[in-house]
Amino acid sequence: MGILGILFVVWEVWWTGLDANRDMQEAEEGFYSSVDAGQDDPVAAGGDDGLDGREQCGSLPDGTAVPCPERLEEGLEEGGTMAMIYAPRLGESWAAPVREGVDQATLNAGGVGHYPQTQLPGEPGNFAVAGHRLTYGDILRDQDSFQTGDPLYVYSADGYYTYEVTESLVVQPHESEVLAPVPGAPGEDPEDASIMTLTTCHPLFSNRERLITHAELTDFTPLSEQPPDAVAEHLAAQDAPAAGQPLSSGLSTSSERGPR
Repeated sequence: MGILGILFVVWEVWWTGLDANRDMQEAEEGFYSSVDAGQDDPVAAGGDDGLDGREQCGSLPDGTAVPCPERLEEGLEEGGTMAMIYAPRLGESWAAPVREGVDQATLNAGGVGHYPQTQLPGEPGNFAVAGHRLTYGDILRDQDSFQTGDPLYVYSADGYYTYEVTESLVVQPHESEVLAPVPGAPGEDPEDASIMTLTTCHPLFSNRERLITHAELTDFTPLSEQPPDAVAEHLAAQDAPAAGQPLSSGLSTSSERGPR
């Protein structure tokens, strides 16, 4: 029984990670290919107002307009990877593909899953995602290392979104108000504020509680412009393309939404 127990732990922690890492790499490659292929879309052509010809959904803290995530919204109907998240605090090579849904099949494929009833990047409200902290690639294993002010980047077919961590906290599994458009205040109007929330299990070897990290949208860069420096460095290190650049063959490893 002891040997079987050890083998189960090896399978759960190590072998599931191999499968998840392989799935994440395929998801990352597919995402870069799809974004590169979509550059002929008129909404990616750029514009003086920074909206890329789209409607304004929200605004940054300094009042700069943020366009609605039209291409990302369309991509949800097709499935696959909707965006990539980069977090320098978790390592220069750390990247998480974002898929729609938080069911076990989605999360077990590696990366993070978007809570369907929460908002999308750039929309007023809360772009909330969940990921495993242990097993299946343990993408959010080190989420507890985030510090206030740390940048988080979301690369989607609509542009590059820059968030800054505002707080981390531990809650009980039933405390879903952290997923509300205004975290912790269900029913309150987020106005133009756009938040991102990362959720995972806590503590590390238990699912007794949930570790929550909130971040605020502080910048937006259209695909027609150069990506943020940290994103450009990550893509270069991984031999991956920024929007509009050729994909290398050597790539390595709606506003009515409410809380879930």
